[in-house]
Amino acid sequence: MLFDYVAPTLQPGHTGTVWSQFPLQPLTPGVLTPFSYSVLAEFVNRGWYVYYDRLGFEPAPRSQLVRRHKGRVYFNVSLPAQLEADRAGLEPLPLQINQQRQPLAAWEKPGFLANLKLGRAQKKIDDFPAEQSRQMDAITEKTRAWYLKTQAIVRWGQAEVLQIMEEIERMGLESMVAYLAARQSLARHYARLLAELTGQVPLAEGLLLINNALCDVDGLVELAIGDALLNTAGAMAEPAQLSWLKEGDFAKWRGTLPSKEAIERVNAFMGAYGHRALNEGEMARPRWAEDASLLMRGILAHLEKDGEGPGRPPARSAANDGMQALLEKLPSSARKQGQQIIQKIGDSHRLQSHALHSLAYVLAGTRAWALAAAREAMVDQRLQSEDEVFLFELEEIKQLMTGEWNISSLEQIRAEVARRQAEQAALQQETAPDLLVDDEEGYRTQPGLPAVVGQAVGPLCDGEMLQANGCRDAIVGAELLDSGYVLTLPFATGFVAAAGTPLDPFITAARAWQRPVLVGLGKSYSQLVEGAQTTINADAATVEQ
Repeated sequence: MLFDYVAPTLQPGHTGTVWSQFPLQPLTPGVLTPFSYSVLAEFVNRGWYVYYDRLGFEPAPRSQLVRRHKGRVYFNVSLPAQLEADRAGLEPLPLQINQQRQPLAAWEKPGFLANLKLGRAQKKIDDFPAEQSRQMDAITEKTRAWYLKTQAIVRWGQAEVLQIMEEIERMGLESMVAYLAARQSLARHYARLLAELTGQVPLAEGLLLINNALCDVDGLVELAIGDALLNTAGAMAEPAQLSWLKEGDFAKWRGTLPSKEAIERVNAFMGAYGHRALNEGEMARPRWAEDASLLMRGILAHLEKDGEGPGRPPARSAANDGMQALLEKLPSSARKQGQQIIQKIGDSHRLQSHALHSLAYVLAGTRAWALAAAREAMVDQRLQSEDEVFLFELEEIKQLMTGEWNISSLEQIRAEVARRQAEQAALQQETAPDLLVDDEEGYRTQPGLPAVVGQAVGPLCDGEMLQANGCRDAIVGAELLDSGYVLTLPFATGFVAAAGTPLDPFITAARAWQRPVLVGLGKSYSQLVEGAQTTINADAATVEQ
């Protein structure tokens, strides 16, 4: 675990189930609607069970892996830690609460004979991400075909709604297994390197050393999206296209964009990435194929950046110097292993990126199904707008579709919609902790984590305002920088975020683009002023206005 925590009423030595926002944050930034939470919870619970079942670890069925607290999603990090300790003898990740360091699970270092037996299980864990990587193309092709099937349904009758409804849960399974494998691998390998660096350098410096050795990770979907944005911008630099972009009316771009080549390139972009979105784990948000405004504003901001016109992404920095600096700080006995761990971290970043891309097809197809279900319920006024459907959990929408909640329940349904709308609005105003130990809230004590080195200066542009302005030459800020923010890489000078860790996929892409990033600012992020000149020094983990 990368943070120190404060839990004011937690007694010294207390042990309990630890719940963290971090493992699922690339999928679940901020408050989720009941629908999105229920779908993702089902994916995670089933994916976790299948992951450890394939390892032969005999996971307990129906284990509670996720919970919702103040609208946010928390992952049970104690359960996999205990399972890996019991079945593979792996030392659990450490957790520091109220300045007391303790493991996430009970563990005793295995003896020589036990270690021989447990070594086979450890090798299974170590090899599993590579196995998933080899299957990732086939998994993605399957989820893409299913997504295209949902897009091809012109008239959603009850038969189509019920058919797709039965397919949702199994379609998300393999992508989630790959994501969880990648995320667990990243956490373990970061922890192993940080443990070797303990006593040599402070935590923040240790993270910088690891991150600098990863600046040339390639093969990420996020990098391909950035390249595709630049390719699309290359067809929109002429005065007619620029004028069209500045008008800001993108709803009917296929019929109004004054360039056939530009239309073809946008179509190509949407064909490859139109199922993605900003904060895409929240399925109430439109995908890029439905709302092209973020893409178009990103293109405009890039074209206007310092008058440069369409450009190219920066050359990828070589990681040689960073690797050498890391090896110099590691004990001599750990240097060979350190090189191997950095390679595995890079491989896990690629797997995480592609797993999220595959899962995004399922999320987009599920959104299409939910909207179709909403339109069905709007016929008899059980729902009055499409967005209301996301206030209900997956099983509740099934009740709407199967007639269990029919017109006779109209008054009950309308009252429940009003109650949940008020609840969601209230949750948006809540401040949620990073950690729960049982029900005790824990908060980070560190002011921020260096994610990508460097310094940057510019006005702060809140990520939630990206729909309203391009944030050209700005420091882009967000509660969490998920993969959707890749559209801002060509024109932002740097990034800050309240949450997140260097393990997140956007951070790896920003490192390749040489954009300084500081994450994990916590409560201090809310004190930053939109539009104020902002200086970030990611090396020193500071931000000033």
